[in-house]
Amino acid sequence: MEPVLVSAFVLMENHYQGLDFYIENGIKLLSNDMNKIVFIDKRVIHHFEKYQNDRTHILPISHTDNYLEKYLPRIQQITEGNPAKDTNRFYSIMCNKTEWIRKAIQTNLYDTPYYTWIDFGIYKILDENTDLDMLKKCYDTVRIGHIWDLKRVVNVNINKKICWYFAGGIFGGNKTSLLEFADIMKFETLRYINLHNALVWEVNIWYLIYKQHPHLFSPYSCNHNNSIVNHY
Repeated sequence: MEPVLVSAFVLMENHYQGLDFYIENGIKLLSNDMNKIVFIDKRVIHHFEKYQNDRTHILPISHTDNYLEKYLPRIQQITEGNPAKDTNRFYSIMCNKTEWIRKAIQTNLYDTPYYTWIDFGIYKILDENTDLDMLKKCYDTVRIGHIWDLKRVVNVNINKKICWYFAGGIFGGNKTSLLEFADIMKFETLRYINLHNALVWEVNIWYLIYKQHPHLFSPYSCNHNNSIVNHY
């Protein structure tokens, strides 16, 4: 039984990569022959609809569907990332990955207990001919790629700088563990907002979760290249 790939694309005003970038890289993902559930912003869904078939379900979404959207007008921008990219709206989208996994599980379009998140623009870090067949593996815990050594404390301000304990682009597992991850992620993200009146990269919050719930994860070593797929 193969996992279902899950992804999403939300259009952002003044997106630093540009829409054409996401059309080009998203089409590569949509053309893969694995079963897929892909959530795409209804404002640009027409660019992708012709790639829908029995193995690719494309579902319309709006940025206002995100549960974090209502917090954006009042929270501060406290991080020190790339100002062209690392905004609170960007963080809200990244932190919603586990919610799209939850939504895909709830649709149950392919009657499987296994799901794998993959970033819509993942091909920007992969070779052109990268085979995604390694993502057909099934895990009962949350299989997730890490870059930094999870046993080593890196001297970095987790509220200001991105922490690459986790790579971010791919994670998967059994729906039970993924729903638990989604529940904890939502709780911890809202708690972070309440504590800091701000948002941060999803991988930073994932690391905070990992420290509290290591049993939930099955980490593997990778980087932002083909290893994120090949080591899955």
